[in-house]
Amino acid sequence: MSETIEVVSPSNLKVIGKVKRMSRDDVRAQIEEADKGFEDISSLPLYKRTAILKRASDIIEREKERLARLLALEAGKPIKDARVEVTRASRLFRQAGEEAVFVLEGKNYRVDGYEYPPGNENRIVVSQREPLGVVSAILPFNFPVNSFAHKVAPAIAVGNSVVVKPSINTPLSALEMAKILVEAGLTEKAIRVVTGYSKEIGDELYTHPSISLVTLTGSTQTGLMIASKAVSLGKRIIMELGGSDPIIVLEDADIERSSSISVRARYEYAGQNCNAGKRIIVREEIYERFVSSFEKKVKELRVGDPLDENTDVGPVINRESVENLNSVIDDAKSKGGKVEILNKGPDNGHFFPLTAVLKPSLDMLVTKTEVFGPVAPIIPVKSDEEAIQVANSTDYGLQSAVFTKDVNRALRISKALKFGAVIINDSTRLRWDSLPFGGFKKTGIGREGVRDTMLEMTENKLVSITLL
Repeated sequence: MSETIEVVSPSNLKVIGKVKRMSRDDVRAQIEEADKGFEDISSLPLYKRTAILKRASDIIEREKERLARLLALEAGKPIKDARVEVTRASRLFRQAGEEAVFVLEGKNYRVDGYEYPPGNENRIVVSQREPLGVVSAILPFNFPVNSFAHKVAPAIAVGNSVVVKPSINTPLSALEMAKILVEAGLTEKAIRVVTGYSKEIGDELYTHPSISLVTLTGSTQTGLMIASKAVSLGKRIIMELGGSDPIIVLEDADIERSSSISVRARYEYAGQNCNAGKRIIVREEIYERFVSSFEKKVKELRVGDPLDENTDVGPVINRESVENLNSVIDDAKSKGGKVEILNKGPDNGHFFPLTAVLKPSLDMLVTKTEVFGPVAPIIPVKSDEEAIQVANSTDYGLQSAVFTKDVNRALRISKALKFGAVIINDSTRLRWDSLPFGGFKKTGIGREGVRDTMLEMTENKLVSITLL
């Protein structure tokens, strides 16, 4: 058995690096190191932890171009989008450093307002938030830098140590981010990165006795399996899982603007974003005009080398993804869907054609499952009620969008949509890194966002003092 795993760029299939193929014993040793690291970091004064995070932010900014190029190579993300991801990560480390003092400030309770238990007039009761211990952070392939920041920065800020498991497709970025934290002054024991195949080492990351919380971004099937095991062992969880975000375009919407935003929401990073606009629901009064505008804009996108400054869309992540997308297309064709190939990329690498499926039925894979790739189902509806019904028809509820000039109408629709966010007249891709991010139904458990993650990663302890 090989002791290393090759990292292959999805854009040209060239080997760009190698990582260690760790065993469960290796992972166990890394968790034990992180347990020792917890003792070190939890005892650091808050101002020292926040100083580390702010220095890390500065280093990430300094290394932005190098990190962006690495991200483009290993994830296939166009370089201009990779730069945005790295910039967000830098800012997120700084935000975590700045906001920790507010999250951890505690509270003074006026217990003299309660008759029971007796003697409250002679008591002072305060709460304080304390770190949990070792956090297990399981990253997705699509945002290896920003997901690292979302999980690690809040954990460090509140005094936890972290064991990071990056996707086997994109491990190099996580290793570089860990090096940056150490350069910023964090003890190596407090940030450990484990590499290997999930089927060989994954179980250790959510069953080891020293793991206190598991935070995962990934598929619903994987996340719910891990969540059930982790919770059965008394561990905390934050699960950011699948999504099939709808974009609803009403008949009074600006067709040019809504189609432009929909194209970007669906095809950015080859449709591999968790909050991509994966289903486009359009009132039949404007359906043909919308489709014409949408398809014209898709054909204008540049598909190709992620390192090319002019590239809009790169490859999907691997051969398995290509095969899954082909299955979705075959299913749509077999059920009478009109499949249109709008834009083809290079023949080398894992490029998948930018595709639309017109007037699909709700029993197709393209409309009822999460499609992680550049395939856009565009569904006509006759009423707002039908639009809501179609939007809510999947097991997922991450984000949604509504385009209309009538804000009151949009708000009525938003009340009926079962999603963690409703974006009116803009993209499902909108996300504020410090605000709550998550969804309804099988989209996840808990919320990410700098403050919310810190709260999830701490215990709330009451301290009562009886005055003598």
